[in-house]
Amino acid sequence: MSNKQAALLIEQVNMDAIDNYCNQIYFRDEYTARHAEHVADLMTGFAAYMDFGTEQINLAYMVGLMHDVGKINTPEHILNKPGRLTEEEFAIMKQHAQDGADLLGEVAGVEPIVEIIRHHHERWDGKGYPKGLKRKDIPQYSRMLSLCDAFDAMTSMRCYRDPVCLKACLEEITSCAGGQFDPDLCRQFTAFIREQFGFYE
Repeated sequence: MSNKQAALLIEQVNMDAIDNYCNQIYFRDEYTARHAEHVADLMTGFAAYMDFGTEQINLAYMVGLMHDVGKINTPEHILNKPGRLTEEEFAIMKQHAQDGADLLGEVAGVEPIVEIIRHHHERWDGKGYPKGLKRKDIPQYSRMLSLCDAFDAMTSMRCYRDPVCLKACLEEITSCAGGQFDPDLCRQFTAFIREQFGFYE
């Protein structure tokens, strides 16, 4: 997406509607609120590291902040469960990507964001959801979101586990290159994180 396309998109977005969706879900779940802010910051830094233009960086922030709005429809006993989800519960949780796309589809002017949100749980190897897209059929921002989302999920404190240390997190992300993650973006992301945190071990 060019800077001009990104600028036009941002100008068209109904931010009141976006804020309403974000406030609804983030009021229900403090972790999701913090996670969305962290992912938005990671997306912003990652986009800047990749020399994206200003408007594209702004767009990266927006999609990071909005990526979990579909969890509005996720039952609270699943959203806040202090432990591993059952297969049935996980199937319900997985619907949030499609639900988020459906909700945002009601907001005028955000069609490209809709597709980014819909596909942020797709995998490079085609084993993700909701459509099983693979490789570069997955939107670039979705592939970036997948990395930022996973990094923050692993390094955040949850009620059912301690955070993973930075070294172990980067090792896990690297091991998933070519499977879960775009291998080229994975290399760039790990380099960005090492630079961001001054971690060169």
